[in-house]
Amino acid sequence: MKDFHDLLLIWGIHPVEEVLRARAENIENVFLLPSFGRKKGQKGLLQKLSTCRIDVQNVPDFHWLKLPKGAVHQGICAQVRPFWEMGLKDIVEGALISKLPIVVCDQIEDPQNLGAIIRVAVAFDSSGIIIPKRQNAPINGTVVKASSGAIFHSRICSQNELIPAIKEMKERGMVTVGLDARGKTPIFHLKSRDPVCLVLGSEARGIRKNIRRMLHFLSNIPINKVLDSLNVSNAAAVALYELKRRRLLGR
Repeated sequence: MKDFHDLLLIWGIHPVEEVLRARAENIENVFLLPSFGRKKGQKGLLQKLSTCRIDVQNVPDFHWLKLPKGAVHQGICAQVRPFWEMGLKDIVEGALISKLPIVVCDQIEDPQNLGAIIRVAVAFDSSGIIIPKRQNAPINGTVVKASSGAIFHSRICSQNELIPAIKEMKERGMVTVGLDARGKTPIFHLKSRDPVCLVLGSEARGIRKNIRRMLHFLSNIPINKVLDSLNVSNAAAVALYELKRRRLLGR
């Protein structure tokens, strides 16, 4: 077993299956509890690991791995080398070529929400996801688990500051749209065919004022008036689905 300080610990069947599909060569270590392999789905995963020539190590418990409390590990953990990190320029260039949106997370502090956002960003074909290095949930095993391994099919860029990144996207011709319950433009009324930078605000405070002021549009998602707003990951799913629907219709 190699001990690399930059390895990311993940757990659960789906995350391990997804990293196998995406980049099996980036799996460094796999740890199994004695009971793992008795169920049909577990046997299938063991076969995939064997096919990829990845050695597994049987361990009596996972206490030494220091998993977060309540982690649903399903008897399997792995250490992987991060491979989803990309530079801002590469993500922007990709968006301009593909016409796919970029998702910007402005201080999403709940790892469950961040993982869910990553999953819907992959599901609805985003070009990349940009997160701040401070006051934002870090990419860790909890985020990976919440994304059900979708992070292994994503491209993520961490930035010291979001404002320069958003400014660069504007200068390159992208339309910057913030999701905000107070926004005046419903998401389905956006008319630009240029690639979109979709900004999501924090769970408690929304998009910060200095970022809101620099965006082209503040867009809302019309919902039943008995509710104030949607959870940020739910709102991201609705907005990204709408952007994909418009692309498919050529609007």
